[in-house]
Amino acid sequence: MVKTSPPEGVAVMELCVLFLADKHIGELRAYDVRGVSSLTDYYLVGTARNERQMKAAGQNVTRQMKKIGIRALHQDGQIGGNWVVLDYVDCIVHLFNPEMRARYDIEAMWRTHEIPVPQPDPRLHGGAQP
Repeated sequence: MVKTSPPEGVAVMELCVLFLADKHIGELRAYDVRGVSSLTDYYLVGTARNERQMKAAGQNVTRQMKKIGIRALHQDGQIGGNWVVLDYVDCIVHLFNPEMRARYDIEAMWRTHEIPVPQPDPRLHGGAQP
């Protein structure tokens, strides 16, 4: 049996995009901060319409990443609350409700590093597509 290593870098971001898309997270933005941020290589920022969607998306990302051997280094905020941060080292995911996203505007510091949201390779997750 060949054991494969967990994905790294952009593949981690693509998986997060895939699992967020499963729960219809809106206004998803991606930022490539390699060489700029000492915390991570990529940021993903998305909006959940309500607490239920926030909880479902946060749990989906966490659960699906665990299935492939990737655990969050840190999780902050309540998955059913106003803001959730999931730190996967190579990619940090921020989920906001619309009011909190507008209030904090954390994207302002990374705007010049925005990249197109990648279209995940479905082969990364057993053929599932967003």
